Amino acid sequence: MFSKRLLAARQSGYLFIILGVCLYAFSDTIMKYYMPTYGVNQITFIRTISRFVPLLIFAIFKQTNPLKSKKIGENIFRAILASIATYMYMLAYRYTSMTDVTVVGYSSAIFVIPLSVLILKEKFYAIDAWAVFIGFLGVLVAFRPGIGIFQLGTMFAVMAAVISALNQVIIRKLSSTENELTIIFYHHILLIIISLTVGFHGFSPIIPEHALILCFGGFIGVLAQYSIIHALSISTSSSLASGTYTMLIPVTILDYVIYDKIPDIFIIIGLTLILLGSSLILQKRFRK
Repeated sequence: MFSKRLLAARQSGYLFIILGVCLYAFSDTIMKYYMPTYGVNQITFIRTISRFVPLLIFAIFKQTNPLKSKKIGENIFRAILASIATYMYMLAYRYTSMTDVTVVGYSSAIFVIPLSVLILKEKFYAIDAWAVFIGFLGVLVAFRPGIGIFQLGTMFAVMAAVISALNQVIIRKLSSTENELTIIFYHHILLIIISLTVGFHGFSPIIPEHALILCFGGFIGVLAQYSIIHALSISTSSSLASGTYTMLIPVTILDYVIYDKIPDIFIIIGLTLILLGSSLILQKRFRK
């Protein structure tokens, strides 16, 4: 009975991680579209506030205290890591191309498996490693990074990828005792403080229509974050690592819809490899 429940949790966890990264693709596309107009700090502040408000309303409705924690220190440490990763990615997009940052950013899945084994003592499955390898190969084929991969912005992306991997492992560890809402809450409070402290004086007036779209993007983002944290709470982080590569699918669609970028043969091959890596995980688990 226990093994059946465990397998069911891992199956649904993988589906939740796919849902989360797909929602993130839509949210991040909205934020990045308006970044040249309003700047990194202002976009980060709007995104965080639009995520924080529904979380606060939900906490009041549930009559729970999201700041109540058995591991306050670890929650604060996780919030610091997540905030650093957020700004690292923002700086990466500022200094180098989207293509190179995306390729390096997806490499976080590679770091998740060894960190999960070392920190969480998770059991290592070869199928998970193969899925990560095939998925990352698909990203490389799709984006074909050039010499820009060695630029300054890429260094920020590398650091963000490593920090993001560590962040996922810590979430997995916290989820054994902490509520998902609590894990998210600490991160958003810290991001609000940072964005106000660092760049409030540089905020520019915002068009109401833009504010509504950005807030909608933030709301989608909090659903994405909750889905990912929920996935990590019911399954192992190493077994979910390859699921993050599926974000390339909605990103490709959004590139076509918004920027009229038609996917070439390399992107199609890359998407095929990513789908192959993900299907390996799903077939293995559902067959069991």
